[in-house]
Amino acid sequence: MRKHLFCSLLLTLCVLFSCAACQSLTNTKETEPTTRVDLEIVYKRNQLCYSVMENGDDTTLYVFNAAAQPIFDLEGKSATAMDLLPGMTVSLEYDGFVLETYPAQFSGVSEILVTGQKANSVEFLGSLISGMFPSATPDELERWEITFDGDEFLNAKEKKALEYKMQEEWKGANVVVELSEQYLSKTGHILITTEKAGESSVQLTIHMDSGYSDATQRRMTISLKDGQWSVGE
Repeated sequence: MRKHLFCSLLLTLCVLFSCAACQSLTNTKETEPTTRVDLEIVYKRNQLCYSVMENGDDTTLYVFNAAAQPIFDLEGKSATAMDLLPGMTVSLEYDGFVLETYPAQFSGVSEILVTGQKANSVEFLGSLISGMFPSATPDELERWEITFDGDEFLNAKEKKALEYKMQEEWKGANVVVELSEQYLSKTGHILITTEKAGESSVQLTIHMDSGYSDATQRRMTISLKDGQWSVGE
């Protein structure tokens, strides 16, 4: 009888300890600290979203992987990484750590909420610049300088993002946006001139001079609709 009583008591204690352990694990997971940050996606490569801080003066370029993450659109409906587009603003939940890489990478991403839509200016302009190389390749020169004139088209954060984007795309070419010191050896020059042509239209001119052949220039009217730039007729 005593033996049965002892076994019964031992079994009860095991059950209680197991429940307490489960509860402890659950509480730890539920109270795991997270941090939220507001970002603007400036361009994408597959499911990697390259972003800048939506607010403040931080010009650092950040990146996060949207693959297999809980994503919610402006209406709170479930979305996928394919639904995230350049120009979107998002509220990103992560574990509070940022990896010391460049671009800086958010660690432990756990949720992505779409909060708005801005212009896809970096992605759009980068595509236009690259499209002006029908035969030559950018890496034929040691350096490319991209400068801006006229009305503001990219802010300081977006210019740093464009610089990195073009360096990634033009392997072997050194790209500098808004040059601070002169560099002449084997240097190509790209001048972006913008002039507002209406509430949502801009006259955009891209002047490209490699220094080794005739300069090329493209002038166009671009229009913004639903956060996306497009070349007008």
